[in-house]
Amino acid sequence: MAIAGFTRTVYTSGGALARGRVEYITRTGKYASPAEARIQHQGLDADTGTVREDLVYWRARNLPQWAKDDPVRFFSTAEQHERVGGVAYTEWRFALPREFTHRENMDLARDVLQMSFGEEHPYCFAFHDPPAADGGTQPHVHVLWSARTLDGLDRTEEQFFKRWNATQPERGGARKDPEMNHMGAVKAARVQYVDIVNAHLEQGGYQMRLHPDSLKDRGIDRTPEPKLLPSDSNRLKHHYEVTERMQTVFDHRHAREQSAPAELADAQQYWQERKRELGITTSMPMNQKLQHIREAREQAVSTVPERLPVQDLAREARTLKQSIARLELYSTELRLEQAAESWFREDFQRLETGKHSAERLLARGPDYGLPPDLQAEHFVASHAQEPQAGAALRIRLFERDEHERDQGIGF
Repeated sequence: MAIAGFTRTVYTSGGALARGRVEYITRTGKYASPAEARIQHQGLDADTGTVREDLVYWRARNLPQWAKDDPVRFFSTAEQHERVGGVAYTEWRFALPREFTHRENMDLARDVLQMSFGEEHPYCFAFHDPPAADGGTQPHVHVLWSARTLDGLDRTEEQFFKRWNATQPERGGARKDPEMNHMGAVKAARVQYVDIVNAHLEQGGYQMRLHPDSLKDRGIDRTPEPKLLPSDSNRLKHHYEVTERMQTVFDHRHAREQSAPAELADAQQYWQERKRELGITTSMPMNQKLQHIREAREQAVSTVPERLPVQDLAREARTLKQSIARLELYSTELRLEQAAESWFREDFQRLETGKHSAERLLARGPDYGLPPDLQAEHFVASHAQEPQAGAALRIRLFERDEHERDQGIGF
């Protein structure tokens, strides 16, 4: 894993997905029946002999008394009683190292969950380890969680999801932790997950490391792996059929082998720098490493990224509007010049004032935030003679036309 496998899905109130999501990840309810699991998830025939046996472990934690040991009831009630349009619950799905045993991965997963939700936030998680398309396994965790905070007050299920009352907490709902969902919380959670996985990989003597940033942010020129549908994997695993999308993934993975060593070295360097930032040493006991990671996480989620004041945003909007207006005028000039060039005969019968106008116009592109046209700038700077044929300018303007289309101001 060169890039952290960590995804997030938000579910809002008014839906009816909670029962299905909980039963799916825990393999309970309709998914408890092997036949139903095959039909509902794997897309297989009901009489196939294959059984869905990828569930390793699941558990619900920190549920209020009225939903004790019943995550379906808790998350379904959240969908019903959260304010209209509000977040009812969130789902994380994060990958685990396939190099680890189930015990090692369970320890890792518990560290991620404990550090994220402690004893205060309700959640339900499941550890899956299904076969992968390449013949290995695909260990991962699903976790559904709520930002509502347990505070020791005994609330009914309807009251639990009401608005929090800061002055009289017993009269309002359970408080939603603002640090769980502000604009910097997702990145903080992803970085924390990577920190914990890397600490466990290092502790186990493995060379693999994760990096929390995207390929683009890391400066790696490689497209991400295409996404597969469950049907693509199932056709291969159960019918030995390679779909077109699966073949694309195989081709991508083969090409990726060339860049794998460089990506691994980049992730390893990141972890060395990150350890210095966290104050972690290789010989430090795991509980101390986790304490340093926890402190960094608390600092990250409690520090909301700065936002521009409203007046500054309004000023930026006015500046942008003016820039767009100027760019539209420049686009008009380019269109007119292109038309003039199309009328330009080979005997160069243009007015004296029109000579070199195309080059001068192209040289002004950077004034409008466009890439420089070095040929035009050189021509204008050196006062070169008139080109030998108007066709050359027509071609140059046509090429510029195609570029301007990419910039959103096409002719």
